[in-house]
Amino acid sequence: MTTGSVNMDICRRTCRRVGLDRNPMRRREDRVQTLCALGLTLVFLILVPVLVWTVGVGIYRTESAVVRAETAQLHKVEATVTETGKAPLYAPIMPAKVQWKDVDGVVHTEDYQSTTVVQAGQPVTIWLTGANKIVEPPSQTQALSKAVLITSGALFGALVAVLGCYFALRRGLDRRRLRMWEMEWATADLRWGSHS
Repeated sequence: MTTGSVNMDICRRTCRRVGLDRNPMRRREDRVQTLCALGLTLVFLILVPVLVWTVGVGIYRTESAVVRAETAQLHKVEATVTETGKAPLYAPIMPAKVQWKDVDGVVHTEDYQSTTVVQAGQPVTIWLTGANKIVEPPSQTQALSKAVLITSGALFGALVAVLGCYFALRRGLDRRRLRMWEMEWATADLRWGSHS
């Protein structure tokens, strides 16, 4: 057996399994189900880039603008750790006190929660509001992670809707096939029963 004949055999079997062969035993309902499955698959494949572009890119742009606006209201300062506390076992933070000078030369000291291990005398970069309050640094990954999360949810919703349509159609077609089978068996019983 050559590779080409093996590939053709696999192709024929796949076509037969999904209902794309010319089997005379296939009913109209079987062909409708196959065409609807292909159509719904095509609809989903078209929806993927549309949702990614409209939802994902739109959310990414919006969230990036929000992060830029928040960043514009903050300023970065180099501070010095004056003392450190003991880090709790359950949280990845280390309490510390930091000291820095503002533009007027006024020295400020405030509590700081470091996400890394720091020692007294060590310089750290902190973010401050206009009122010189320490805040978390602006997230560089917030826009992307939110866009990915919401786009994934939209794609999952679209997949559920497409699968729901397919299984509802299949259930209706199965009922119709069952009624047809019952009618054909009843007709066959009448024909076969009359000959004996």
